[in-house]
Amino acid sequence: MAETATTDEVEIEPPDDAPAEKQQDEFVAKLSKIYQRLKYSKKLKVAMKEVEKDLLDLLGVRLFTIYQSVDNGKEILSSIRGGDPDDDENFEIRVPFSTTSLSGYVALSQRSLVVKNVMDSQELTDIHPRLQFDSSFSEARGWKVKSQIVVPIKDEILLGVMQLINFEGDRDFTKTDLKHAMMVSQMLAKQFRSSLQSTQGPYDYLVQKSKISAVELEELQTRTSLYGGFVSRALMEDFDIEADMIGKSLEYYYRVPYMKYDSEHELPVDLLENIGISYLKSNQWLPVAGNKEEAVILIDDPSDYQRIMEIQGVVNARNYVFRVGLPEHIIKFLRGGGGEDFEEGFDDIFTGMGDGDIDVEDSDDEEDEGLAATPTIIQLVNRIITEADRLGASDIHIEPGKDAAPGGVRIRVDGICRELLKVPKEHCAAMIARIKVISRLNIAEKRLPQDGKCKLKVRGKKLELRVATVSTVQGESAVMRLLAAGSAMPLDKLNRAYRFW
Repeated sequence: MAETATTDEVEIEPPDDAPAEKQQDEFVAKLSKIYQRLKYSKKLKVAMKEVEKDLLDLLGVRLFTIYQSVDNGKEILSSIRGGDPDDDENFEIRVPFSTTSLSGYVALSQRSLVVKNVMDSQELTDIHPRLQFDSSFSEARGWKVKSQIVVPIKDEILLGVMQLINFEGDRDFTKTDLKHAMMVSQMLAKQFRSSLQSTQGPYDYLVQKSKISAVELEELQTRTSLYGGFVSRALMEDFDIEADMIGKSLEYYYRVPYMKYDSEHELPVDLLENIGISYLKSNQWLPVAGNKEEAVILIDDPSDYQRIMEIQGVVNARNYVFRVGLPEHIIKFLRGGGGEDFEEGFDDIFTGMGDGDIDVEDSDDEEDEGLAATPTIIQLVNRIITEADRLGASDIHIEPGKDAAPGGVRIRVDGICRELLKVPKEHCAAMIARIKVISRLNIAEKRLPQDGKCKLKVRGKKLELRVATVSTVQGESAVMRLLAAGSAMPLDKLNRAYRFW
């Protein structure tokens, strides 16, 4: 029988990654000490000078440059440099958001870079076709720069960029170095947030100014589907907060200038000529000024780096300047400000929905009146039903307005009834007639209440509508209840014990 070896007889070797774990623990411990020294300093720039050598040794780099984002939405500014014996505190480097420089590219894309050899043009163009390294500054100082790590400093929004530099003959940067650089950038992000005293959320400024409570804001953000997904629209409609006040709140949070809608502003035709308007509407951005050298982009969320990278791929400008705006204002720019025009406003609400979104099933009523059968009215009713279903509405109310006032279409979602759109007076009767047609009611009867139903297919989904019409002093109104068509629920889905089946 074989003998069992004991721990006294066998030497147990530590796992292969034990040295790496030990190094990581040491790095974290040293970084924590640096953070504590920065945390309690009133002036970040002074504190960074005090820890400069420790940070250089910890990261194992020759030089570092820390850029801070500027609230003009177009560039980053060098605020702290380490490792340069000839550093002039008054000397500033301003780098535009661009695809042509390493730090500008990282500021624009908010993605980290590890470049083994900045003089290798092929390595740079593999990252982006326009990316290049300007060696004039380093050559003037006699530096032979080879490798770089460039990481964004961000805390939900871009706060700056950190650039680490090594020379020829120094070791190559590794994935571990990138990981360490990102840990340092996270530490700096906390300090930048504190020093900038920026708000913690896009609408936090409104809470600070008592325009809305934190509880009300949180509740409102859970039901933005009632407002087309726009928080700003809900703030204006339910809390009477002015657009400029909301824009100021966005400006404080994103640290990007706010741009409101201006009917006199002319959009750059050259930048827009190859971009679809429907695409811009759905993605909530557009070029508002500039050219291929420098494009000014209006966007509702400048921190969305995925859209930012998509923008540079579509616009393909050399440099970028960003402005933050309300979604409603972006849409107004795109449609040329026709806010009072019915069909333009309606197109904004139901972007991308066509005539064929709804198929009426089992409807063989051939008595369509002329108005009810017009393509405009058919499309209008189809879109209302489709949008109500998309928003999860249980009921649709169509009501005539008083005298010559426009009628209204309201939907009920989660027990809350709100207006979906206004309908010109001349369209209301035709809409009611169209609803009667699809629910097989008597179009000619306008005084007595009627009840009916119809089965629809909304984008492939079967839906049943229960319809009731009633005559009012102003004209006929209609209520449509949306019910999902389907078979009976299986017993095993009723949450009943098996013995009750």
